[in-house]
Amino acid sequence: MNTVFRQRPWLAILLTSVIVAVIYAPGFTGIWHGDDIANLGRVYTQSQQGSLWREALSLFAAPVPSAGAFYRPMMMLSMSVNFFLFDAYYPGWYLFNFLVHIANTLLVAMVVRRIAAWAALDASLAAVVAALLFGLSPVIAEGVYWVSARADGWVTLLSLTGIYLWAGPPGKEKWSAAFALPLLLVVALGFKESAAVLPLQMTLLAVAWPVRVNWPMRAALGGTFLVVVLFLLWRAHLFGNAWQVYAADTVNNMTMSMKLLHALQSIPAWWLALTGSTPTTAGAYLIAIALITIAAPAMARNQLFLALAFLFACGGLVLATLLNLGGLNPNGEGGRLSYGPVAWLALAIGIFLSRPLTLMESPSRSRSVALASAILAILVGATVLWAQLSVAWSAQDGMRALTTAMRTWPETHPGLTMLIVPENDGAIVLTRNAQGGMALAPIQPAPQLHRVLPTLQSELALRRDQFCNGLVTRLELIQPRVGDEATLKALVQPAETRWPAHIACWSKAEKRIVALSVPSANTSCNAWLEPVTRQVNERCDR
Repeated sequence: MNTVFRQRPWLAILLTSVIVAVIYAPGFTGIWHGDDIANLGRVYTQSQQGSLWREALSLFAAPVPSAGAFYRPMMMLSMSVNFFLFDAYYPGWYLFNFLVHIANTLLVAMVVRRIAAWAALDASLAAVVAALLFGLSPVIAEGVYWVSARADGWVTLLSLTGIYLWAGPPGKEKWSAAFALPLLLVVALGFKESAAVLPLQMTLLAVAWPVRVNWPMRAALGGTFLVVVLFLLWRAHLFGNAWQVYAADTVNNMTMSMKLLHALQSIPAWWLALTGSTPTTAGAYLIAIALITIAAPAMARNQLFLALAFLFACGGLVLATLLNLGGLNPNGEGGRLSYGPVAWLALAIGIFLSRPLTLMESPSRSRSVALASAILAILVGATVLWAQLSVAWSAQDGMRALTTAMRTWPETHPGLTMLIVPENDGAIVLTRNAQGGMALAPIQPAPQLHRVLPTLQSELALRRDQFCNGLVTRLELIQPRVGDEATLKALVQPAETRWPAHIACWSKAEKRIVALSVPSANTSCNAWLEPVTRQVNERCDR
């Protein structure tokens, strides 16, 4: 088999990408969910107002409006490009994520082959194995199927491209190619702050480089540090903090060691929730990954150092993520955060499994065991991945049914309905950050927010206060058609206290809206919440 891969290396790599593409192709029938709907509504409103590009470009000098400290202008610009090219056509939006993942799968193989050439290694088979381990990894699926989770994929794409150009063909010094690394880093930082770790990762690679690092490569590496210093100064100017991204909470007030311990303790619950549909198979996947390194093949010294450099680079990115985040979500959300680390792990395994040219004709038993473990991990991982994608597509089908049911519900239910919607479907974010957009264009052909008000269970107390302040009256008077800032300000102006005419919740199992009983119209603000909360807890999906 190795001979076949050596004779037709690019054919084998392309075949790898085809396999990954086939697995993810059903995602083109999906639909927006969670943050997707907020992002779609934002660019739709901007387009209607003629400010699409002006608003997108303004974010290069301002933070993303949110509770956290997010500076992601390239990420937001990509959404504007999506809308400009495809309007509200979901497959066009998903295409961006799909192509980036296929490109990253190709790049993993290409980087392994290029670096293996510098170290006098044969990576014909190892590059394909590494690409499949990455492309079919069940851990990173969220970074592909969720449109709004694309930032990690783009950072990985730009990082892998930078590594490939920085290394260049063995024995050649190209200033232009080497300096592509800091330029690509500038773009990557516009997608997500995690790209700031790249200079440290590249330093590890430079230290382990099998020959003396040439001047163009050194200069490019120095350029990446300069870029990150300037970026952190810019973040400090915008947020008063150079690194912290997420909103302050009790975790962020812990010491660094306590925060890391808290984050590490959150991993088992996160993993079990992420792979809840296939727990046994997911366990076998982890064992197979571990067996790859346990069956250590004979390696040249420079090969070992390169593999360890990639492995430590992977660990460093995980550490930075955990310290910044403070813990992983116990419902399994957050697989997108592992997209970059899994790519670096795949590179480490690719170098690890490469064969020194001096051993071309005498493969060791341990190398065969390591390769067999890697192939087993690919097969088992693909099984877990397919199960995860099936859950995601099922959740998207439920989201489609929900938004469709919202269109006909007002026909038989006059007045305003407070509709309780499930925030998540397991690890899949469904309606969080999407409540308003679900009832407005372009998700709905006609505005519904004055007739159906999507609400999370966690928002019941907030809704009570809003109703007491006159939200029902304001919605009836304004009948919002867009979700812009002026409309939001108008909705929070005080008005007569009124309660929704109907209260209902969405049943994921039955895929229909279920009506609940409504407190009397003269119920006081203090008395309204308790009976509503009791009903919702008893009858609505969580």
